[in-house]
Amino acid sequence: MTQTADIPVTPLSESPLELKTLLAAAPLELYQHRAKRLETLTSDSPLADYLELCRRLALVQADLAANADFGPSPITEAQASLKVIGPETDVYWQGVLQQLLAKLLLQTEEPIARVVRLLMQQSQQQIATWGRALRQGQISQVPAQFSLFLWAAMGVYWSHWAPLVIKRMDLRQIEQQPLCPVCGSHPVASVIKDEPRAGLRYLHCSLCESEWHFIRAHCSNCGQDKEMSLWSMDDHQAKVRVESCDECHGYTKMLFVGQAPEMDAVADDLATLVLDAQLSEQGFVATTTNPMLLAHEADGSQ
Repeated sequence: MTQTADIPVTPLSESPLELKTLLAAAPLELYQHRAKRLETLTSDSPLADYLELCRRLALVQADLAANADFGPSPITEAQASLKVIGPETDVYWQGVLQQLLAKLLLQTEEPIARVVRLLMQQSQQQIATWGRALRQGQISQVPAQFSLFLWAAMGVYWSHWAPLVIKRMDLRQIEQQPLCPVCGSHPVASVIKDEPRAGLRYLHCSLCESEWHFIRAHCSNCGQDKEMSLWSMDDHQAKVRVESCDECHGYTKMLFVGQAPEMDAVADDLATLVLDAQLSEQGFVATTTNPMLLAHEADGSQ
């Protein structure tokens, strides 16, 4: 791995009003794109079996994004946010979960099918408790075998309502922040876009799939801008690079989707785990969450 601290950073425009500080996802198109990307990445990958499971899961998410019953809007005039929503919404995202599991069960073999059936048998109260724990970053409180499917269902539900939240937000008030301004979740990675101008950086939410602008060469975790480094596997023009912070020792991947529109934040983060391993050896810790790679971690370590 090569340290690429001398990669030039495109300066911000003198007219910041030209950029959108917050972008809503189109869930159907996003999940379809993710499934297509996962299919491409599966070829010759040591993670081929798992990537194939994730591809099928993304296709089910796309189906549900188009056809599921999401119930009444959880957004109120008093609470125009998805950061804290009432327990009355549990029945609806759990309905999405049961549909997701039923569809996935038809496409998987043992032992995945056994895990799916076991999750389908859990009580609504238990599932609601696990869902809240995941959204609060308390990953170790949820059985690891269930986390992928729980988050996938919540992702479909939260991404469905996120555009409504964004429409009601005053985008001029969106500030630089490490967590999603729509739902409060961690990003999965940074994406570097070339529109409306080259080099704009957005953080991609791991839950509601929204993206919010974040200035480059600033740590997306602690915000400092003096001790930052960029890393890549091969050269300065790599499509996936890592930005690390010498202050908090956190890192996040940067995906240059402007150069490679076929990339997907979740899929390509998952496909570049070798970078995570090498950054870990250097003493850095990921400050991001990949919804397809949830595992037991100490609370608050994300």
